[in-house]
Amino acid sequence: MASSASPHKFKSSPQPPNTRADVVKDSNTVKHGWASELKDRINLFPGQPDAFIDTLLPCSTPFPDDADHSDLKDAFKDYNPGAGKELAEYPNLLAGLRKVVEPLEEGRKLVIADTHGKEMTFPFNAFKDHHHPTYPDITVSFPGEPLVPGSWRHISMVMEVKPTELEDPFPKSGGKYVRTVEQLAKSARNLLLVHGLLHVYLVGIYGTTVRLTRFDHSCALVSVQFSLDHGGAKILRKFFWNFTHPIIGDTVVGVDPTVMPLDKESQDWVKSELSGTKPRNWEHHVAALEEGRRVEVYDEKTGRCVPYLLYHLIDVNGRLFSRATMVWRAIEDTRVWENGRLVPDKTCTAPAKPRILKEAWRQVVRTAETEVYKRLQERIPEEERFGLAKMECGGDIGALEMEWWERTQNGTLHATSETTESSYLDGSHDAIRTAAHAMLFRSTGSNGPDAIPFVNPSSRYLPDRPYPLLHPQHQTYSWRLCGSEFWHRERSHMRLVIDDVGRPLTEFTSTRELVMAMRDAIKGHQQAKEVAGVLHRDISLGNILIVDDISKSAYTGFVHDLDYSSMDDAENSGSGCCEGTADGSAVVSTGVDATKLKERTGTFYYMAVDLLNVQPDTIHDTPFDLESFYWVFCWVVLRHTICRSNATGEDGPQLCRNLFISDNVHTARSTKRDWFFGAAVHVEVPGNVPLTKLWLKFTDLASGSHLPIRFQHLRTALTYREVLDAFDEVLQMDGWPEDDWVHCPLLDANPKTGIAPVVPILADVPRDSAQPAPTGPRQLRSHTIQARLATAPRSAPATAPTPHIPVPSSSAAPRAGPVTRSASKRMYDAMTEPSPLDQPKRPSKRSKAASCGIGDAGPSRSSKGPPA
Repeated sequence: MASSASPHKFKSSPQPPNTRADVVKDSNTVKHGWASELKDRINLFPGQPDAFIDTLLPCSTPFPDDADHSDLKDAFKDYNPGAGKELAEYPNLLAGLRKVVEPLEEGRKLVIADTHGKEMTFPFNAFKDHHHPTYPDITVSFPGEPLVPGSWRHISMVMEVKPTELEDPFPKSGGKYVRTVEQLAKSARNLLLVHGLLHVYLVGIYGTTVRLTRFDHSCALVSVQFSLDHGGAKILRKFFWNFTHPIIGDTVVGVDPTVMPLDKESQDWVKSELSGTKPRNWEHHVAALEEGRRVEVYDEKTGRCVPYLLYHLIDVNGRLFSRATMVWRAIEDTRVWENGRLVPDKTCTAPAKPRILKEAWRQVVRTAETEVYKRLQERIPEEERFGLAKMECGGDIGALEMEWWERTQNGTLHATSETTESSYLDGSHDAIRTAAHAMLFRSTGSNGPDAIPFVNPSSRYLPDRPYPLLHPQHQTYSWRLCGSEFWHRERSHMRLVIDDVGRPLTEFTSTRELVMAMRDAIKGHQQAKEVAGVLHRDISLGNILIVDDISKSAYTGFVHDLDYSSMDDAENSGSGCCEGTADGSAVVSTGVDATKLKERTGTFYYMAVDLLNVQPDTIHDTPFDLESFYWVFCWVVLRHTICRSNATGEDGPQLCRNLFISDNVHTARSTKRDWFFGAAVHVEVPGNVPLTKLWLKFTDLASGSHLPIRFQHLRTALTYREVLDAFDEVLQMDGWPEDDWVHCPLLDANPKTGIAPVVPILADVPRDSAQPAPTGPRQLRSHTIQARLATAPRSAPATAPTPHIPVPSSSAAPRAGPVTRSASKRMYDAMTEPSPLDQPKRPSKRSKAASCGIGDAGPSRSSKGPPA
């Protein structure tokens, strides 16, 4: 069931960011990330601007092409852009744009505003420190609605302006032009996320030339340029007309018809329901209800539409061309439609139960995540399930819609749809309630009391009328417009609801809870692999959650987010290239290795060393996932406990900054390999003997497969038994502190990290329970590895002679001070030979001052509790 590892592609923003440098606009990390993300993802639309509009923005009311548009002749006559005149010409440009949209009917009028130089932060407040602010030049309202300064929630479109045609970035290359495209891309990302859009439109104005752009989560399509001086004003008028007259939905083209903003009544209803059941920290979770939304979840088991109210964002993938995963706390919307409004169902007495709702855009070459959950539920009895999320309902909307569209195209829709109607609404309360809870899902939206008559739910249901659009919208079609051979780059929209409710691993209340949660998640990973034949393949910080109410659960933590998982069936082994079908399963192989078509966009920081700069014959199997658990453990401990290096004095955040490198795969690989035998063995958590012991043991185990090449015959892979034994052993120990979570300053505007404050160590950690703690300096090499070296067979290969490893002891000659990081590195280098996998040559070492953060020491970090 192990499958080949997919190549990694750098993305616009590390998830999550490590330091402020991953967020600051002009940092190399940000520049490199966005350049990599945009590379080969910006495509010129194969047609003229009119074709761009007709194909991508079909409208419900045809544009009045034959009407009198003579008012446009002088719309931009006063607009005379040029180098150095951008700001001065804004009033003239805005006057022309307002003239363009003037004929729009009442209720569809657009407000166009100059927002040049005005800062706008990431649209979700809890994550705004993870992304740098943007400064859109011109913003456009939704039809008939006002613009609220500084709010992405009131913006439907953004325009970026440059003073000369020479600054048109399409299809040029070079850093200057990439940064210009990046401005559009960031606005597209924000609009897609904040509104839950299926795709978004932006306009680039370069001098007097214009380009229309359309972004979704797979790529961008760009029109050929046209001139405002030569008929371009009429093209813009047609563009805005079509944009505000969508065939589906009632606002603009690109809006998801299965999504509704949370109005005041819905927000009040959510608060009322949660106040009755009082789930953990519910008052904190409803603090930003305006960021939530109402969504329809397609349940592929029944074909039903299940409405949910999303009220608290737990996690968001802030990358543009990606799965764009969003994880929410949600409750089912049990209200019913009455006189065009949603009102509480007086007959519904069941209390609201918070759930986890995930939505994402999967690459179509991958098996749908719902299929993986189905496998887990089929093979693991409910009473035995442990440390694994359970899917309550969900499905792949894009796959369903694609089947509807394809059957419309080939004329087989009526012959295959199941449309037997059992009853219609008779106006009674019972009939309305029944319809509200058994309404069939439709990708074009079923919000409203009269959207779809009640029919018997069926997993094979398709609407009995033709699909109304030229192309699917819940499954991207942008790449196929550029060529059918690019089908594998498309993405499909899915939503699923998880029974378990949890909080991020970084929000532990005590380190013992953290360790218990990770232990149980590892057990869940083991159960999925050994019982159900499912390998997760993307263990990361966001994919492990701590159970909200531990008193009602058999486990403390669990793994979820299975859309990179592999299953042990031959048809899902990655031996062939598979495209998604309506049920999310794989279809006939094309004879092409699917691994070459899959994008490896997993969480880079937590990838196993051997998956960085992956070799063609690398097989992704269990040990790689177990090593990812180790890197997650390092991330959380270094950032959220008061720990330090007893060799250099560096505190946890400084060590974390040194360890997790995001902008160079070769450097990241060599840094992690060096970590095992250098800085990692000197880390301690003062006052927390059990956690320090687990740190050293887990490091010992994880380093076993990364011995230098001359000792490769001693390498051993991580196993469940060894790792779980290490966790179980320390969980039986006394001495765990309470409430020892601390804030990590690395994302603060002025982070203070460097030399840790001196904290008395209560006790060193014995290497063996039968032996006292050593009194001399700590050995540089792990004891597990030393034991392997001591017991190595005498018949070792001639190419790997028995090494001599200098081991300091209490009887060694006196030393001026503790072993420094540089000293241990020299000792390690003396006993190693460079591995060919570590090429190219590592960058030179930083100075000791830089490594230790000299001159940057700050006060100790806050030990206040974690965010709720």
